[in-house]
Amino acid sequence: MSTIPVPTRAEVVNVLEAVLDATSSRLAAAEWASEVQENIESEDPEAVDPEMWHLLRLTASLDVKSGTEYLHSENDIREWIEGRK
Repeated sequence: MSTIPVPTRAEVVNVLEAVLDATSSRLAAAEWASEVQENIESEDPEAVDPEMWHLLRLTASLDVKSGTEYLHSENDIREWIEGRK
């Protein structure tokens, strides 16, 4: 049985918005998304909303840096949100 509930698309968007408004860190969001992703992969990855899965995978990469800059900018995050609401 799942210990972490599968989030909805709106819940993933809420996490992304929390990163943008600084009520959550990129690291915290990425760790949450990675944990949820691992849980889903161990359960049934075919049973989830593909759009939510895509957002979740992007969220899991929020803390990745290229040099000193984050791989994904705040504008990227806004575009993900607008494209997936």
